[in-house]
Amino acid sequence: MKNTKYLSVLLAALFLFAACGKSGDSSLSDPKGSIAYQFELLKAGDVDKLKACFTERLRERITKDLVDKAKEKAGQYTIDDLFASSESGEYEGKKTTKVKMKNGRTLTTLVETDGKWLADTIWFN
Repeated sequence: MKNTKYLSVLLAALFLFAACGKSGDSSLSDPKGSIAYQFELLKAGDVDKLKACFTERLRERITKDLVDKAKEKAGQYTIDDLFASSESGEYEGKKTTKVKMKNGRTLTTLVETDGKWLADTIWFN
């Protein structure tokens, strides 16, 4: 009986780590983490995972060709270049964050959707 209890706890922990691990969407749970995660996916050329980081209206526009072109230039930037500051807001009842680059330009606006911060512009285009 004692071993069964430990096995149950071990299995519960395993499922928790699998659901919230590095490859999960927990990387999209805050604005800076979302941009950092998207930047890593861009550098890796992972089109499918990158699509899931954008609002529904943009997903079909995230193509392998677009990602490959942006990937070539990604090495010129750091996450600190891309995410220097942010401005919180609200649009149509959803929380938004305007992400500003180190050079002062707007990188993108993130929209919180079902607990995930999704980009609402193709910032690497």
